[in-house]
Amino acid sequence: MSIKRRIRVCPSDALAEGHHVGIEVKYDDAVQAVVLFRYQGRVFAYLNRCVHMGRPLDAESTSIFDDNGEHLRCSVHGVVYDPASGECGSTLCGGQKLRPVRLIEEDGSIYITDKRTRAIDE
Repeated sequence: MSIKRRIRVCPSDALAEGHHVGIEVKYDDAVQAVVLFRYQGRVFAYLNRCVHMGRPLDAESTSIFDDNGEHLRCSVHGVVYDPASGECGSTLCGGQKLRPVRLIEEDGSIYITDKRTRAIDE
């Protein structure tokens, strides 16, 4: 029987629609920031790194969403992404995508389950 690695991020009710939380993990053995958010009732997670210049989406703002709450928006240069797919909507990025991080929401909590990740203290 294999035990799947899980990193608990937060209780489900701590992540309201249109809001985000961040966590640092080891991702492929390098410390990386991950951003998790709830969009249309589902929770998504991506490495918190804009594909345009590598800055965190929330580097200069407390929000990762645009004013309408329809797209993720990099606070540095305004590059926008589809929240569900991570696909960039700007010609600057040539169809690149944010890097997704696997997760699950169960038993009232949100967990990162991506096999490329582990807790920083592991």
